[in-house]
Amino acid sequence: MAQNLRLLFVTGDAELNFMPSKKAEILLSKLEKNDLLISECDVEVCAAYLRNLVDTRRHLLAQFNNESDKINSTVPNSSAINYIPSEEVKTRLDYHSNRVRHAGVCPVSFENDAFCNLFLDHALPLSWHFENDVLVVISPNSEKIIEVAKARGQKHVVIFCQSEAKQKFSQTFSTKNDCYVCDDLISLERIFALLQSPAKQTITISCEPNNKKSQKRSQEIKTAIEAGKRTRHENTRTVSRFGKSWATNVLENLPNLENAKNIHDLKVHGVEDAIVVASGPSLNRNVATLRSIQENVFIVSALRSLPVLIEAGVTPDIVLQLDAEDSDVAQNLAFLPNYLIKNFLLEPTINPGFFKVPTHQIIWSLGQHFFDVHKKFGTAPTPFNVPSVSIYGLSLCHYLKFKNICFIGQDLAADAGQQYASGATDLLPAHAALETFNIEVPGFYGSTVMTRNSFEYQIKRCSEIAQEWQGEQPEMRLVNATEGGAFIGGFEHMSLAAYSKSRGLQKLSLNKTIEFNSASNLPRVDLLSYLDGIVDKMDRVIGLASMIIKLDNTIPKTRGLNKKIQKAVKKFQMINDSTSILQIAMQDDISKVIGTSETTQNIGTFADFFTDVLAKAKQIKIVAYQASKK
Repeated sequence: MAQNLRLLFVTGDAELNFMPSKKAEILLSKLEKNDLLISECDVEVCAAYLRNLVDTRRHLLAQFNNESDKINSTVPNSSAINYIPSEEVKTRLDYHSNRVRHAGVCPVSFENDAFCNLFLDHALPLSWHFENDVLVVISPNSEKIIEVAKARGQKHVVIFCQSEAKQKFSQTFSTKNDCYVCDDLISLERIFALLQSPAKQTITISCEPNNKKSQKRSQEIKTAIEAGKRTRHENTRTVSRFGKSWATNVLENLPNLENAKNIHDLKVHGVEDAIVVASGPSLNRNVATLRSIQENVFIVSALRSLPVLIEAGVTPDIVLQLDAEDSDVAQNLAFLPNYLIKNFLLEPTINPGFFKVPTHQIIWSLGQHFFDVHKKFGTAPTPFNVPSVSIYGLSLCHYLKFKNICFIGQDLAADAGQQYASGATDLLPAHAALETFNIEVPGFYGSTVMTRNSFEYQIKRCSEIAQEWQGEQPEMRLVNATEGGAFIGGFEHMSLAAYSKSRGLQKLSLNKTIEFNSASNLPRVDLLSYLDGIVDKMDRVIGLASMIIKLDNTIPKTRGLNKKIQKAVKKFQMINDSTSILQIAMQDDISKVIGTSETTQNIGTFADFFTDVLAKAKQIKIVAYQASKK
């Protein structure tokens, strides 16, 4: 084994000290051969050849480091595994990456191929995965830097530019070319929240002169990127936790969408104020005021708040239910007369029992994870990405272009030990656990109140949203009329009565109307066609998984994947790439095994994985088949 590969595992078991990774060995061999070529290359005469060698090395080293991380995470008490180049190679790499310092920097330089290459030589880390890692280019003067990066193999590029340049870059590059163009921090954050790349690294390169203004901008951009990555991470964790139930629920609920309306078809006329009703303990204090103004405002209520509103004589215009709650909650609503829920906005990922709750109109919204559903029916994903039902309601009102939006019941804190308004607990799922409030935050009335981790995050997110929206629309008015709970930055704080008086809501007589695009219904034949397609795909997956498991009984596990298994895995990947259902159901398993460019994983890993695939594909097939017969 090569001398510069450290594979000594401190495990207490001498027999484990010789265990190498086959993939690590292969990558190590390639790295050593590449470094030998680098050490023999004339850095002045063969600059272009050296650049290709260094870029190849970047890619190999990124793969090797990834494999090392896998070994270090799976072998108990193992020491670090790393690759150490020779001093001669280090010197040549250092010289190569720093030649840009001698070239001089001015805006016109970025229109020159040679300078752009020198700049990337310096900017790109020595470990860089060109297919997965993300390059962010700030204020490019021309398309040249992006074109040069693409020519060197860079797949994912995000362009952050001035508003006037956005159209130019958007016309030249598009998401089809894995290029994303934006001109504001909000859009940048959303790009990274939705980006599907399994990137470990993101780097930003600025084409602006280095001054205090550009440094500030670069820091803001990095902050937005990190926020987007955190959102994506939280989304991935959520999908991992609920993926299996989401996938089967969507299949079972699809036939119910025949007579439902999509969120994008919703229009509200005649009123200018929206009230978002959460289920915090303060809600009981202001429902009487809400009753007196309900005809002159648009009311969006979380499902859990509904019993409190019904008791007070308030009928919300839209009720939201997005969480994957237990069926017992849906059963508790079955007694309701139709008129009490005018419009019921549901995510098809929820328990199918909610689609049986009496209502005038069901509205549906589905996240971007279900890409093939949207492609099949020509619909768009949910237009916002939020961490809670109440913030969803806030975002919905903003999407509907309300400029006056008011929270009530958004305590996000305990009130005399209570987490929810009196009556709201009637719609808690049977297994719900009441969390500990052990975090001190500023309160509505100026003192401090106690909250919990998830609520603290919501407080922060509400403040961020307020800042974002008011930056875009300075005339927007956001009010927290909760009358208790936590202070929310960016919101005015007053009672609902005071807000109503400031807007003259009790003196108005308005004609509130809610409309839908009548031509937006999903044809039943298309819904059933999608379900039949899922059945067919699961049949193919079942066949592939069964074959791989069978082959595992005849192929020694110490061998790599043979050609039959490689072919089967590739076929599975093609099917998996075409449907969101299996991806979501197996989020954790797929992220660990499938999606890498290499296919040298141990056969045992794949056999275990495809045993799970087989079980879940059979379950998905049954659910899809039964749904298609409704």
